[in-house]
Amino acid sequence: MILIGASTGGPGHIQKIIESLSLDHLSPIIIAQHIADEYIPSFVSRLQSHTALKIMAVEDQLPVLPRHVYVCSLSTQLTISSAGLVFIKSSALTHRYNPDIDLLFESAAELTQAYKILGIILTGIGDDGAKGCKLLSEKGATCIAECESSAVVFGMPMQAKAISTHIKTQSLDEIIQTINVSGG
Repeated sequence: MILIGASTGGPGHIQKIIESLSLDHLSPIIIAQHIADEYIPSFVSRLQSHTALKIMAVEDQLPVLPRHVYVCSLSTQLTISSAGLVFIKSSALTHRYNPDIDLLFESAAELTQAYKILGIILTGIGDDGAKGCKLLSEKGATCIAECESSAVVFGMPMQAKAISTHIKTQSLDEIIQTINVSGG
């Protein structure tokens, strides 16, 4: 599964990623783009217009399926239930961001024995995702931080790279290549 965290500058980068995906792309892609809840339906619609893969807003207890792209909001986490891999979503107001990238990545870190995970931190202000990326990489997942030359804002990728030496740095085009190789 592929996890993508982004903030400022992320929508354009995510659209470019989505446009690059082939219909043979099997891995589910889970996007945590900092965005207000009221804009998620239009973001999902915008992304859907660029691919034949199914783009969905995350709902509580929604199963994670191959060939799907999911857009998170609020406090989105992943867990294994009797139905398989599902999302847990709450409206807890204790998180700094919507959605909370660290929370999503940290929940995925508990699944690295069962799933091959690629965690990606794209452009954005601040440090959301850095701790989650570090934990994912410590648990054996591959993690990538977008490089300064392609990031609109280098804050989040810089923070992720600063706290973990196991995180690779790649340009957006290299990240797209990695996703396409990892997704089949």
